[in-house]
Amino acid sequence: MTSTTGTSAPPRPAAESPREGGYGYDVERVDPHAPGRIGPGAAGPRRRRRPWVRWVAFGLSFLLLAASAVLLYLFVILPLGAGTSLVAFTAALVPVAIVLGAVWWLDRYTPQPRASLLYAFAWGAIGSVLLTLFFGGFFTAWISPEESSPTLDTFLGAVVQAPVIEEAMKSAGLLGLLIWGRRYIAGPLDGVVYAALIAGGFAFTENILYFGDSFHQAQAAGEVAVFWQTFFLRGLLSPFAHVSFTALCGLGLGIAAERRSLMLYAGLGIGGLSLGMVLHAIWNGSSFLLPVDPEAPLAGFFRYYVSIQVPIFVLLVGIVVVLRLREKRILRRQLSEYGRAGWFAPHEVEMLVSMRRRRRAERWASRHGAVARMAMRHLITAAVALGMERHSVLFAAPTARTRARERELLETITAQRRLLGALTAPVVRG
Repeated sequence: MTSTTGTSAPPRPAAESPREGGYGYDVERVDPHAPGRIGPGAAGPRRRRRPWVRWVAFGLSFLLLAASAVLLYLFVILPLGAGTSLVAFTAALVPVAIVLGAVWWLDRYTPQPRASLLYAFAWGAIGSVLLTLFFGGFFTAWISPEESSPTLDTFLGAVVQAPVIEEAMKSAGLLGLLIWGRRYIAGPLDGVVYAALIAGGFAFTENILYFGDSFHQAQAAGEVAVFWQTFFLRGLLSPFAHVSFTALCGLGLGIAAERRSLMLYAGLGIGGLSLGMVLHAIWNGSSFLLPVDPEAPLAGFFRYYVSIQVPIFVLLVGIVVVLRLREKRILRRQLSEYGRAGWFAPHEVEMLVSMRRRRRAERWASRHGAVARMAMRHLITAAVALGMERHSVLFAAPTARTRARERELLETITAQRRLLGALTAPVVRG
C-alpha cells in the first residue's frame, strides 16, 4: 500500500492515467488527495466521548459472569467429581473447537471486537446455562398437568421446556449486545457470528454435563460403550445443533440492525427465535417419535438425521456462505465509492476486499517492524468498518452520530497511512 496520499502535494488532474500516477477511475474524482486534505476537524467544541463507560460496563458484566461461573462450578460441575468432570471437559473441547473454527472463518473477513466475542461465548457457557437451570424448573411445573407420569414429564421437558427456555436465554445475550451498541451487531453475518458463539458456549457446558452423566453410567455398567455413543452423537454428529437453532434469531436481528428498523427488530427477532424453538423441539422430539430396533438402535436416528437434519444444516451453511460473499460485494462497492472520492486507489480497494492480499500487505509491512504491521492491520480494520458502516447508513437517513463515526474512521485511515509512510519511506533518497 502506498503512502503518497498522506502528503499535501498539489492535486492532480482528473484525467490523469494510471501510468502517470493516477488512480485509474473512469469518473471525475472529487478530491484526488482527500486523505491529505482531511484537515484538523470541524470547528467548535466536540462532545468528548466516554469510552471508559463502555469498558466499566463490560468489566461489571464479566465480573458478574465470573461469579456465575463459580456458582455453576460449585453446584453443577463439582458434584460430578474431579475425575469425571475432567474427562467430560476434555471431551467437550472437541465439538466446541469445531464450532470456534467455523466462527473464526466467518468473522475474519469483517472482524468483531475481541471483547464482545469473548462476552458472547461467556454468556452462552455461563449466563444462559444458569438462567436455564433457574427458570427451567418453574416453566416445567407450569406446563405440567396435575396428574402426570415420568414419561410425560420427560417429554414436556425435552420438547417444550428445553426449546423455549434455552433459546430464550441464549437470545437474551444477543439482545444485550444490541443494547451495548449497533457496532456489535450491524448486519446479518454479525448476528450469526455472535449467535454461533453463544450457542457454542451453551453447548460446551451442556456437553460437559451430558458427557459426565454418560461417563458415570459407563462406570456403573463396567463398559465404555455408553460414553462413546454419547460422544459420537453429541460431539461429532451434532456440534452445530445449538448453533443452527440460535443462528436464526441472530440472522433476524442482524437484518433488522442493518436496516435500522424497530419493527423488523420485533418481527424478525421473534420470528427467528420462534423458528429456532421449533427446530430445537423437532430435534429433541425425534428421540420419542422414531422407532427403535433392538438389534440396531441407532438405525432409525441415522435415517432421521440424514433425511431431516442434514438438509437443514446444508441450507443454513448455504445461507452463511451467501452472506459471506455478500459482505465482499458490499465492501468492494462502498470502498470503490470512497476511492472515486479520493480515499483509495483501485489496487488498494482490491487489497482490502481480498483476504490473501490483506495478508500479503501485512507481511510487507512486517518487514519494516512490528509497529508498521500494526499500522497496516489497523488501517485495514478501519477501512473495512468504514465500508460496512456506509452500507448500513444507506438504509436510513444519516445522523450526526453516523457522520461523526465516518469522520473518525477516515481520520484513523489517514493517521495509519502517515505512520506507514514514515516507517517505510527511505531515510536517504537514492
